[in-house]
Amino acid sequence: MTNTEENSSTWFKRVEYSWFQRFIINCIKSGHTPKHLAFIMDGNRRYAKASDISRLDSYRQGFDKIGEILDYCETFDISIVSVYAFSIENFKRSEDEKNELFSLMIEKIGFLMKELEQLKEKGIRVHVMGDITLFPLNLQQLLAKIVLATKENSNFCLNLCLSYTARDEMTHAVKCLAKGATSGAIRITDIDEKLFESCMYSEGQPPVDMLIRTSGEVRLSDFMMWQANFAILKFVKVLWPEFGFWHFVGALLDYQRQHFFTRVYKSKYDAYQMRLTASENKTLGHMDRCGQSDHSQCSPNESDTTQYSDERNKRTNAFLSDLQQRRRDFLTERTAIETVGS
Repeated sequence: MTNTEENSSTWFKRVEYSWFQRFIINCIKSGHTPKHLAFIMDGNRRYAKASDISRLDSYRQGFDKIGEILDYCETFDISIVSVYAFSIENFKRSEDEKNELFSLMIEKIGFLMKELEQLKEKGIRVHVMGDITLFPLNLQQLLAKIVLATKENSNFCLNLCLSYTARDEMTHAVKCLAKGATSGAIRITDIDEKLFESCMYSEGQPPVDMLIRTSGEVRLSDFMMWQANFAILKFVKVLWPEFGFWHFVGALLDYQRQHFFTRVYKSKYDAYQMRLTASENKTLGHMDRCGQSDHSQCSPNESDTTQYSDERNKRTNAFLSDLQQRRRDFLTERTAIETVGS
């Protein structure tokens, strides 16, 4: 059985593996493992009823489970984990339940702030995906601080999806692109899937390889719909606080069984996108040199494509650099906000 070091004041749970679990770990690592795992952490309230504990205690165990998952991921060389911690739809819950969750988030992020040296040592970046302006000011401030404090760490990324839905994320990306096109920073013709992805909360991270939902529910609940386009889906009939090592191993075995087929499909799609982009660059470069109205007598050449591609990259890189700076400025402003009791 897996033993976990009990420490309620941290998210870091050092798991002690048995010799048999070590054997299984080495076997799985000899095959292909995912780089980006996403979790819909479902079943906390049902766990509270089944275990006859308070709702808050159930949520606390659910948050602590994240630390255990991080250790599993480190063990299996998985470098990105996204967890659906709080949906925008959750704001419809009762005030008492929301306040419990907000207080617990403040508590857990506060613990992380005390462990910045450990985060730096492990190279763990904490990235928040979602509209944090919907949260209380003191929670906004803490989230901004942990993101800024860990932004240079590069070994591992924990995406906390808070005040998040995929529809909101995609709407946000569209607004960013519309603003860029209106201001002249980019052209309408510059907009493609790659640029769209870079404007999302995930900021161009690798796509989700596998998405796991606990509790037995078979739905995605508006979670990372774009990033999980090619993901292998795993629906586990266990409540989130009960999710353990063998459930994790079972998910990875399912991933390895299905990975080949999804890889082939994604490779074909990526090749198609590359041909499409090359064709667009050739056509638009030709139109740039010969004019929009009549270019039938103007023969395209390779320099058109190269020049247009270089100019397009320069525009989009400048646009994305400005977008990232504005996001950093927003977080810096959040750290300086006045909160009650400060």
